[in-house]
Amino acid sequence: MYSSLRYLTVVGLCLLAAISQSVASPDPTPARLSLDAALSRAMEYNYAIQAAQRRVGIRAGEAEHAGRLFPSNPELELERADREAPDGSSTTDLGITLKQEIWMGNKGDLREEAANLRTKAARNELDFLRTSVAARTRRAFMRVLLAREAVRTAERVVELAERLQRYARRRKQAGEATRMEVNVAVIGLGRARAERVRAERDLTRARLTLAEILNIDPSRPLEPQGELQPVALNLPNTNTLVRRALDRRRDLAGSAQAVLAARKELRLANREIIPNLTIMGFYKEEESAEITGLGVSVPIPLFHYYSGEQAAAGERLQLAQVERDALMLQVRRETLQGIADYRAARRRVDLLNDDMLAAAEQNLRLTRVAFSEGKVGAPAITTAQDNLLNVRRTYLDALDELISAATALERATGGLIHMGQGVPKTDSREKS
Repeated sequence: MYSSLRYLTVVGLCLLAAISQSVASPDPTPARLSLDAALSRAMEYNYAIQAAQRRVGIRAGEAEHAGRLFPSNPELELERADREAPDGSSTTDLGITLKQEIWMGNKGDLREEAANLRTKAARNELDFLRTSVAARTRRAFMRVLLAREAVRTAERVVELAERLQRYARRRKQAGEATRMEVNVAVIGLGRARAERVRAERDLTRARLTLAEILNIDPSRPLEPQGELQPVALNLPNTNTLVRRALDRRRDLAGSAQAVLAARKELRLANREIIPNLTIMGFYKEEESAEITGLGVSVPIPLFHYYSGEQAAAGERLQLAQVERDALMLQVRRETLQGIADYRAARRRVDLLNDDMLAAAEQNLRLTRVAFSEGKVGAPAITTAQDNLLNVRRTYLDALDELISAATALERATGGLIHMGQGVPKTDSREKS
């Protein structure tokens, strides 16, 4: 009995393991990820892109429906009637009618053209979304690299603060330092450790953000490869870049196609007053006589003038034109702002470079030496520690602004310019 129960338990566990493996399909993305691999992953698995692809499919289905040859399917009518003669005899009358509604006023073509334009607009919006997701992926990837560098710098600051605290305690035990000087070192170490905790938290957040964009289980380990080496982008003339951005932005092209679609729909609404014809052919047998013929039916636009549909279509056209003009203005503003933000961030990074951080660390070491020689006291230690923490934070903020500005400019220009981990890249389809 016991062995049978154990056997069933083992079998059950094996089945559960098999089910869990079949439900959770293995993810091919490695834990160590390059920037190119991350971009490829985002294009395939990002949920926003998948949703946009479904919207394109919906529009394509609507276009296929709009391209039908006739407004509706043919109708078949069957009739049967019994006829009684005065002499008491009876005969049966039979009738068959086939009806088909047909487009009038070129309404079928207008519907199909408008639907095709809506599909093209959706595809262009999808293309621009891919550009936006690529920029978000690049920003998230580089922010992980930046957060990782922030952890390393925080660990260096903690190491320096620990050395200073140990030295201050030894001097205090030797009677060469005061309690105030020891307290200053303890406070500095606490602040340094707090900075390290915040840096580790920011690294976790950056990894989670990247995992969300790439549609990766956030519990999985994710370690982007490479080091952050911001290189200056080679920007063309401002007016040239704005003009190329207007030509490049696929959402702007989609907006123009939406205007054309709304114009077709307005023409269609104006032609709805033209009724569709229904043609029919019939065959009847009455009193042993065969009757065949053709007929036409047409609705009379007596009570429904389609005025509401025409007014709504006119407003949709005006709305599409306003949205197109607003988007064009937005593209100009985003490009100009992106250029200004990037240039300012680039100058900040050039001024606040690694040498400045290294100098602040060296100042703290020199202060410790001077402290050991009795040349400085607690205020000098506090000043050196504050300076190191402030320089580190300012430098990291400048790098973060540079990443944000470069990726915002990438999106604003429709992917015309983008920054890599090393040498900046310009799309090969655009030449200066």
